[in-house]
Amino acid sequence: MWGKLGRGRNEERNEKGGQSLQEETPAAVNGIVHDVDVLGSGIQLVTLLVDRDGLYKMNRLYITPDGFFFRVHMLALDSSSCNKPCPEFKPGTRYIVMGHLYHKRRQLPTALLHVLRGRLRPGDGLLWSSSSYVKRFNRRRDGQVQGAVHTQCI
Repeated sequence: MWGKLGRGRNEERNEKGGQSLQEETPAAVNGIVHDVDVLGSGIQLVTLLVDRDGLYKMNRLYITPDGFFFRVHMLALDSSSCNKPCPEFKPGTRYIVMGHLYHKRRQLPTALLHVLRGRLRPGDGLLWSSSSYVKRFNRRRDGQVQGAVHTQCI
């Protein structure tokens, strides 16, 4: 599962209902940093260990954990619209990170695919569906996540 970390709203909207497009889903992740790779100036590849309750999303979540924890690979990008730099991720520390999920590897921007060459494995970036792990979060939690996802830099 690949994520692009950033701040702000997804500006792309569907003309009919005003819903966000499927290729980027707002989400928040609560996990422990497993490792951090610096891929270039302002680009970090962060691997978080997340349990089943650590990924918050607006609607249904399809995951197949490979044990108690599953790994989430995320790209931390410095945002030009934000005056704060990306935080320094320390291995072994728990973070709550907000951003957008790309559901499939082919939806990553071409420039990022160039940087990630050789680091992608078969199956990376895919959300597998498994009915036993479908979760729908309650309205209160969803409201908290929505508030967190749409916060701007201060």
